[in-house]
Amino acid sequence: MSHRSTYNQPSRNSTTAYSRYSGMQGSNEIRGTDIIAEYLLKEKVPYILGYAGHGAIGLLDGIGKVKDRIRHISPRVEQAAGFMADVYYRLTGEPLVVYASTGPGPMNLMIATANAYYDNSAFFVITGNVPTNQLNSGALQDDYRYNGSMSSIFEPVTKKSFRIDRVKDLTHALPEAFALMRNGRPGPVHMDMPYDLYIETAPVSVPEPLSDSTASNWRPRLSDTSVERAIDMLVKSRKPLILAGGGIRVSRAFDELKAFADQINVPVYTSFMGKGALPSDHPQNLGVAGVWGEYPATEAARNADLILAIGARFNDLHTGSWIPGYVYNIPPTKLIQVDIDSQEIGRNYPVEIGIEADAREFLIHATRIASGKNLRASIDGWRREIEGWQSEWRNFTTPFESSNEVPIEPRRMLADMNRISPPDTIMVDDVGNCQVWSEQYWMPKIAGTHMTSGGFAAMGFGVCGVLGARLARPDSPCVTLCGDGGFMMMPHVVATAVEYNLPAVWVLQNNYAIGTIRDLQRVYLDGRELGTSFVKEQTGELWNPDFVKMAEAMGGRGIRIEHPDQFGDAYAEAIRSNIPTVIDVVINRDTGIPVTGTWQMPPIPEVQPTFGQRKVR
Repeated sequence: MSHRSTYNQPSRNSTTAYSRYSGMQGSNEIRGTDIIAEYLLKEKVPYILGYAGHGAIGLLDGIGKVKDRIRHISPRVEQAAGFMADVYYRLTGEPLVVYASTGPGPMNLMIATANAYYDNSAFFVITGNVPTNQLNSGALQDDYRYNGSMSSIFEPVTKKSFRIDRVKDLTHALPEAFALMRNGRPGPVHMDMPYDLYIETAPVSVPEPLSDSTASNWRPRLSDTSVERAIDMLVKSRKPLILAGGGIRVSRAFDELKAFADQINVPVYTSFMGKGALPSDHPQNLGVAGVWGEYPATEAARNADLILAIGARFNDLHTGSWIPGYVYNIPPTKLIQVDIDSQEIGRNYPVEIGIEADAREFLIHATRIASGKNLRASIDGWRREIEGWQSEWRNFTTPFESSNEVPIEPRRMLADMNRISPPDTIMVDDVGNCQVWSEQYWMPKIAGTHMTSGGFAAMGFGVCGVLGARLARPDSPCVTLCGDGGFMMMPHVVATAVEYNLPAVWVLQNNYAIGTIRDLQRVYLDGRELGTSFVKEQTGELWNPDFVKMAEAMGGRGIRIEHPDQFGDAYAEAIRSNIPTVIDVVINRDTGIPVTGTWQMPPIPEVQPTFGQRKVR
């Protein structure tokens, strides 16, 4: 739930004259901007990202004093800063600060903020506002009409929005904001700051961060009885599964999931947000289930008699739009659901047992109980069924991995990437068909190294977010699989990578289309297309810019790949080079992504599986 906090009414006689306050504060007075900068040091924030404007000058004056300890990075648009901070949090669990000026700047941040909010990621958003003595005046970029405010705009996509009215309000807002971002379901927090208050002073001290004991860092208490009952049902079932959702990533429970799965001897599959919760080669890992899931996982999910779901929301893409038989048959399949948010338990399917708990804490508790009693499932017959589905899927996918088709078969390209990528490679998917190819065929070698955008699914997330990955993992290769549509929304990111020495690799699947939407038009509209292919209007010729020249013009490297035999060497060189590199891969634009479940956009009927079939029990 979002909340807005307003501490006091604004002062109408405050000044905006920076010179009056710069260097002239009394010994017990401190500027608002210096409170913010000093507090960020106490929170050990390493980076602040944003785009300067007149409403951020005061903030930057304070950050400038500590720039040797907080690195300032300015991407070429605010949205990119948000995506970078989002991915940084997913990899580290620590929030960065993202700032904007007034008016358009904050609005540019809205997409990235919403993307983080719906994926349980976090960063601290600071936006400027008109001076306190100009509020509700209609001054330049004053958000005054019809009772609007920047806080009310950010309120639906943040855990809380603070409207700062006096400098001393910062002493309460800053510690609460950082505690809120980390507690429960993580999420972004917003602070709206009239820009005279950056320079105004107050006789206050810089606050201390809240400790765990004072930050309302509440966790629901686990009941031994409910956990023991869940484990008992799991080990007694003939066809049990464990579903690892995005909550495993949020809780950083990768080791705990592995320990529990090994102890209890039950196969694990994932939602897309949970992809990479186990390494791809772990013997318990069946892969992703859903409309574009991996067949063994989807087939197991619709045939299981019991599923223990940990940190999963059961959204439409994962469940086949909740239509029985495509991915799930709940009931008769029984469901045990564990989630830190009680509102998610039983939202889309009835549960046998609902447990409100943090994923990591539940797994630690469950493993202790299971190992203490040496509880293990005996499911040899179930494993043989699963091995049959795995063999069918391998027989289907393996021939594509050596395809010499031109234009390039996407599965051949992914096979080369899996073969060449070092184990610690961080993959940040962008949104579109590129994301779905990654869902089925990218194989993370180390748990927690795969990032994707699920709930809000904003294009540009991977294109920009890969630089956030580089900030978080400077010694690991950082790669994004993106489409030509997503890349063209944010091509300036290459310039940012060059400017701040953040080498990354953009593997661009070039199919001259917004491929996902064009494919939906083909399926649902009898092939009628409009607005989804990139063509010159006068000639009908497929057209994209020269991505190689674009990359080179911004100081990076660009490589055009038109034959599959060229890709492997180019990709390996891009990773080794430590230079921002765009690889423009011309793929077959008519190759369909196998559907193993379904998806429906009512009132249009659901699409039918192209591999496997619906089974209602």
